[in-house]
Amino acid sequence: MTQSTFISERIASLAEDAKSQQLDDETRAVALNAARDLVAALESPVERVIQDVVLNSPILMALRMGVQLGIFSQISQSPEKGVSCDVISESSKASPILVAQVLRLLAATGYIKQQDEQFKPSALTMVMVDPKIEATTRACFDIGNVCTMKAPEFFRQNNNKFPDSVKNTPFQLGFGTDLTYFAWLGQNPDLARDFQQWMTLKQSASPNWIDWFDVQGCIIDGTETQSSSSVLLVDVGGGEGSHVKQFQEKFPGASGRLILQDLPHVISGIENPPINVELESHDFFTPQSIQGARVYFMHWILHDWSDEHCRSILTHIVDAMEPGYSRLIIHEQILRDSGCDIPSACMSVMMMVQVAALERSEKQWRDLLGSVGLQNVKFHQPPGTGEGIIEATK
Repeated sequence: MTQSTFISERIASLAEDAKSQQLDDETRAVALNAARDLVAALESPVERVIQDVVLNSPILMALRMGVQLGIFSQISQSPEKGVSCDVISESSKASPILVAQVLRLLAATGYIKQQDEQFKPSALTMVMVDPKIEATTRACFDIGNVCTMKAPEFFRQNNNKFPDSVKNTPFQLGFGTDLTYFAWLGQNPDLARDFQQWMTLKQSASPNWIDWFDVQGCIIDGTETQSSSSVLLVDVGGGEGSHVKQFQEKFPGASGRLILQDLPHVISGIENPPINVELESHDFFTPQSIQGARVYFMHWILHDWSDEHCRSILTHIVDAMEPGYSRLIIHEQILRDSGCDIPSACMSVMMMVQVAALERSEKQWRDLLGSVGLQNVKFHQPPGTGEGIIEATK
């Protein structure tokens, strides 16, 4: 047996073992990092650079075109027989040579399978056909890629300084607008809907905080003497309400009202609102209307804003909190000072180029929360993820 055969067989054996195991999140994260180290050991530095600099862009374009042309949805409906390039070309009214180019790259990257002249679904195909994934692909490509593409030009014009305003970022340069990111979304309803689906997807894909955080001890305990009319949890900027719905399902016997807050266009657009959850239109830059709730919960809110804006948002919540009783629960990234994971680092850059904000480290969270009078700041993180819970009281 040659050395190359021996190594390839060992890797194949490990891959089969990984497929057959039910790995917990921590074990999977450790194994995934080890696998990345293996890939780094096998590929040359030049190969890695070529992949990142040259090849990633056309792959992203092919994924976006796969959604635009309905490639994933059509292939997913013919798992046995498969679909030909000509059939996809005819149904999408796209030229056969264009479709062939996209199909070739999608097959090469495993997003579809090719068998002779037929294309069949892979596991990735079935993910890409999810409407939330389709929306995410459109939102991230059509907006995010424009921002990153324009970022070098923006920073060159601004002497390579961090954006000084939410109205002065690569986003404004890329789209030729004076509007902020979220104001612009308000005038582009199709992409706004896609963005909201992306947020819903992210919430559902993240480790469910109620499954690993001590909700009973930190939130529910201590509310026994409160009446059923008291507010247990306010989901501030909670989108379509996936988190408050999950909370309700996990703790159906918890006493107290559940309230979902977001901007009017978000609240009015909720097609299937959580049952027994109160909906309230609310701008978190204005005073918080719900006073003395047990918990004010925010997921993926503060990373959209600079420290100055965050202090404004937090001050309104602090003013509404009851000292010694109310809790602020923030579900966001907690960056490591060194050895930061790739998704967290990427997200922090995207916040910078779109909204002049960033993800925060533990020290940055402490400084921010302390600046508005919050105390007893505690950090909780599940294994294998950069996201966690920041807990604070007044």
